[in-house]
Amino acid sequence: MRAEAVAVSGSGGPSGGAAGPVRAGQARPNRPAGAPGMGSIFVLAFLVILVPGLVAYSLLRWAGLAIGPAGLLGLLIIFLGLGFYPALLQRLGWVRRRARRTSRNRSA
Repeated sequence: MRAEAVAVSGSGGPSGGAAGPVRAGQARPNRPAGAPGMGSIFVLAFLVILVPGLVAYSLLRWAGLAIGPAGLLGLLIIFLGLGFYPALLQRLGWVRRRARRTSRNRSA
């Protein structure tokens, strides 16, 4: 039998108990090759949601529009990005699509 190194974390869970044994060399959870990390998803959100809204606001202000309308149009662009972002994640394959529910005919 060979001995394997086991590290135990003392700060896991809400009760403050150990989170369980973690083998040395396995610090991160396994994910499939090519799957994005949390940083990639955050950067994509920043680029899809925040940047277009700020660019729209800046261009509208530069074009001479008042701060109120420029801010509202920039906010509209941000909201459109928020709506488009989940679809983009699904198209990239970073998030699984929802399973379709079977519809039942109810005669109530």
